[in-house]
Amino acid sequence: MTWLPLLGTLVGAVIALSSALLVERRRERREERVEHRKAKQEVYARYLAAHAEVRTQLRVLSVASGLTDEDRGYRAFTAYAACYASRYELAVLAPQSVLTPARNLDRHARDLRDVVIEGANIEARGGGRMREYLDALKLVHAAMRADLGADVIS
Repeated sequence: MTWLPLLGTLVGAVIALSSALLVERRRERREERVEHRKAKQEVYARYLAAHAEVRTQLRVLSVASGLTDEDRGYRAFTAYAACYASRYELAVLAPQSVLTPARNLDRHARDLRDVVIEGANIEARGGGRMREYLDALKLVHAAMRADLGADVIS
């Protein structure tokens, strides 16, 4: 009989400790999910910002007069080079459902870069390529929003 209160206390302590550990583990998992989602949001934002900057620079270069072919080519390559870092970040965090349309978008961005290097106006001669790029961008947006659990917009 003298062991019964001690055993009851020990069992109560084990239950309390187990419960506290379980609650703590669930809290840590929730925080990890929130941090992972936030990291993906930041990577996605950097990736899209890099493409917005490249698109703007390529448009400006395509209508700029007074540039030599060599200078135009250098600036176009430099503009697109900004996409590399964000693309590699994306490859680390994003699921395949985002990576596939992102690779397609990068291919279209390189096509636009090449049109500018050739000296063509994106809006005039490269209009079809710009439309393909913008369509690919919409697919990337939708994939990223779906991955983040946001409402997919059309």
